[in-house]
Amino acid sequence: MNLRTRNTLGVLGALLISTGSAVASPSQQTLRFKVFLDQSPIGEHNFELTAGDSGKRVVSRAEFDVKLLFFNAYRYRHESREQWRDGCLERIQATTDDNGTDYRVQGRRIADVLSLQVNGKSERLPACVSTFAYWEPDFLKRPVLLNPQTGELVDVKLEAQGWERKRFGGREVDARRYRLRADDLDISLWYTTEGDWIGLESDTGKGKMLRYERM
Repeated sequence: MNLRTRNTLGVLGALLISTGSAVASPSQQTLRFKVFLDQSPIGEHNFELTAGDSGKRVVSRAEFDVKLLFFNAYRYRHESREQWRDGCLERIQATTDDNGTDYRVQGRRIADVLSLQVNGKSERLPACVSTFAYWEPDFLKRPVLLNPQTGELVDVKLEAQGWERKRFGGREVDARRYRLRADDLDISLWYTTEGDWIGLESDTGKGKMLRYERM
């Protein structure tokens, strides 16, 4: 697996912090995605969304392992805990092991800024910031999003690309396709008529496809 593929997998894992879903209550939902590299399963990315009086809490956990013959060629672990209010990120605490490279991101909104610590380095961002919140497609319409792994702000562009038939929940459903472009990333996303995120595909480089299928 080439260096670009490894790096892109890590970036994609971080940007997907955001479905047979299991609904525990009207205010809580668990989204589970099985992740493939081409046709090979490499792990899962799961989301816990809880809505309450203080806003929305999102916990995202990703584990990827890419094996080459009998060896683990790439390992990725990511966990992000986010607190949202009125469409803005209030708090974030994220840890990442990107094949041996560690990242630590902590942030809190104070007055008119988001105070961020990235591997011990302090930064000040605008007060109303959104991560790559795929679970809420309206957030993706913003021109700048926060990478929860690196703490970087990323310029993005979202384009609607019409309706397609996708398999979900054991049947064919109508799904709207979007194209999200950011830096070197070119990502396709699918949502049902109800706005549920059910799939993702992205070319990681040299023809390898990273694919999310909601379970």
